[in-house]
Amino acid sequence: MNLTIEENSALRRKLTIEVEPDEIKRELDKTYNELRRGVVLKGFRPGHAPRHLLEKFFGDQVRSEVIQKLVKEYTEKALEEKNLKPIVEPEIVTDETNLPDTLKFTAVFDLKPDIVIKDYEGLKVPEHTVEVTDKDVDEALENLRARQASLKKVEGRDTVEEGDVAVVSLEGFENDKPLSETKGENRLLEISKKTLTHGLDELLIGAKVGADNRKSKTYPADYDQKDLAGKTVEWRAGVKEIYKRELPPLDDDFAKDQGDIQSLAELRERVRKDLIEHAQSEADSRARQGLLEMVLDRNQIEVPESLISREHRAMESELESTLRQGGLNNEDIAERIKGMQEELKTRAHKRASSGLVLDALAEQEKVEINDDELAERIGAIMRQAGTKNRERFSEFYTHEENREGLRNTMRREKVLDQLLTRAKGGAPEPSEAPQPA
Repeated sequence: MNLTIEENSALRRKLTIEVEPDEIKRELDKTYNELRRGVVLKGFRPGHAPRHLLEKFFGDQVRSEVIQKLVKEYTEKALEEKNLKPIVEPEIVTDETNLPDTLKFTAVFDLKPDIVIKDYEGLKVPEHTVEVTDKDVDEALENLRARQASLKKVEGRDTVEEGDVAVVSLEGFENDKPLSETKGENRLLEISKKTLTHGLDELLIGAKVGADNRKSKTYPADYDQKDLAGKTVEWRAGVKEIYKRELPPLDDDFAKDQGDIQSLAELRERVRKDLIEHAQSEADSRARQGLLEMVLDRNQIEVPESLISREHRAMESELESTLRQGGLNNEDIAERIKGMQEELKTRAHKRASSGLVLDALAEQEKVEINDDELAERIGAIMRQAGTKNRERFSEFYTHEENREGLRNTMRREKVLDQLLTRAKGGAPEPSEAPQPA
């Protein structure tokens, strides 16, 4: 193996690797021999197909496999030989691939920076008083009732009112031509300005059961829904049935249905406690983020470009998934992501730098997650996943790299929790910690 190393920056390295012809020939011979044992060609006994026929029928496949294997093998060998540890998998570019004579490629990667976190002792966060009012408890109870409401068919009224739930078929037309992407059959819709998009509340509030309800609406050229932007759309709706939500009475019987609770007064106290815990959790989350911001401000670090790129790709994937769940089509998703590139780059840089700083801080503080803690977290994830997704999560966490990813996330959370405890005055600083006798 011929190996050269270029230092493109303090962290970036470029390895140029050229594999010796003898090594290429060895791997080709080995691969063809393995192929010969498993392939059957007409006119030849199993395991006796001649090499030239194997090359004719399977040459491209074999060359691809050999290149992939040798690139992986020699990249790992070069990294181990030079004691180099990429922070992200190297980017491989093949320069020459004229097998069996030549295989030359480059591996470009960034090293993990050596980071020592300073000036993080003595950080403080303001005391946050959590207050939950009776009004907050009332609103939470009403939301709980709403989630357990039942639907009762409306009798003796054929006009839709705001707050109804109706079975509706609707479609939009432009110049009497249907817009297929707007069509919906027998949809159960809550009729309110908050829940209906595209101004459909104006069409459906006051609509009649069994009638041909129509209303036109013009959308601006920059309207979010690209299929409707700049168009005058005539919406046509047919209402089949009208329902009203019926809320259960807020009494002791309702309280008993919520679990191990015996009265409405007890339910109110449970709700109040949950609201306080949630508010405290949100306050602590903001405090952790504030502490992290202070540590980042005091420790400006060089962030490897490959790590930023990886975070950027992950954020794009997360955003795409969110937009797709929101009902956007591929074209709108691509346009939205394109328009957010600068914001995504900034966020990716911050997420990458935050991870590096927290990892370095965890190492300095000797923060670890043991196997029992990891197993407990995985168990909690499985319980929350429900029956439908439990098998998928179970399979996911059988892979060591996924378990290590979760362990690293937990380690970062733990070191932030330690910072928060100290910032609240709940534990001595490292330099003030009592020494063993």
